[in-house]
Amino acid sequence: MADPNSLTNFSQNIISHDSGLFNLVVALAGKSPETQRKYIEWIRNFHEDVIGTDLNDPTRIPIPPFLSAITPATVEAWLGQYAAQGHSRSGLGQARAAVVFVTRMLVLSKQAPSSMWHDLKLVSLPDNAATAAYGESVGRNGPRWLSPEEVRALMNSIKTQKNQHRAKRDAVLVWLMVTLGLRRDELANLEWENLTRRGGKWVIRIRGKRNKWRAVDVPKETILVMQPWANAITDGTQGLPPGRVLRRVHRTGKISKSGITGNAIWRIVTDAWARSKMLGDLAPHDLRRTAAAIALEAGANEREIQQMLGHSSIETTHRYLAPLRENTATYRIAELLTQDNFFADL
Repeated sequence: MADPNSLTNFSQNIISHDSGLFNLVVALAGKSPETQRKYIEWIRNFHEDVIGTDLNDPTRIPIPPFLSAITPATVEAWLGQYAAQGHSRSGLGQARAAVVFVTRMLVLSKQAPSSMWHDLKLVSLPDNAATAAYGESVGRNGPRWLSPEEVRALMNSIKTQKNQHRAKRDAVLVWLMVTLGLRRDELANLEWENLTRRGGKWVIRIRGKRNKWRAVDVPKETILVMQPWANAITDGTQGLPPGRVLRRVHRTGKISKSGITGNAIWRIVTDAWARSKMLGDLAPHDLRRTAAAIALEAGANEREIQQMLGHSSIETTHRYLAPLRENTATYRIAELLTQDNFFADL
């Protein structure tokens, strides 16, 4: 039987009655590490998008502003914005679950009426949410692969930003995704200490799905892209900076110590694509697909691409590469039908 005193202390750790703060980290203690990370990320986004202020510490969420913003209409409109950007139904379902979870915990802690929780359960997912395979994000026009020329155009669009610190950071973001094939979450959690030298070459250790680590060789061109951003963080001092590789940059140009989220990466990529004036949509996962495509075109074999992408099964790599392989069926049909100079009289 649980100790009543320990349960009282646990409740007090969730809610700070004196300051009106909610500790999301303590509340999520029973969830898996992956769910904890996703819920915190979505609540941060909600706080920034709807309430209008940054949430730097998930252990200190102000309760009154959160309760004022939580209505079914507000949550549906918020989810609709992400659906319009091409987010998948599975991702939006997790966003809704995160908001409902926090509201439920506030109800159980006597900070909100039970009707608020019941009303939120009526929130439905947007009809235009993208349906993504294997949990991947897709643009509204489906997956795409960029050509080397399009990658260069995307990088050039990043340079046009007035905020030079953001330009340096965003160049690192896009370049790492398109040359190392990183997932959004892998990139968001990447730290400078993961980058090391081995036998005269640079290697980066990446924590992938289910906390599996892999090592990927880093070409010198990537180091050259990362160096200006590292210098901006350290004010030009020697050595690599500590902490997250990608960090928030304020409008003033000040670089924060806190990292950015996977959804922030989504916004950065889509904004850069919009500035490039190229047609169609681009999702961050398209840059990962592009890395696989360019690697295949450059002569890398499937095992090398599998290791770079961190696929546990070669079959997943096959699915990535299948659309890129030449299908000669249509050419064979046309060749057979146009024998004997078929178009000579047309």
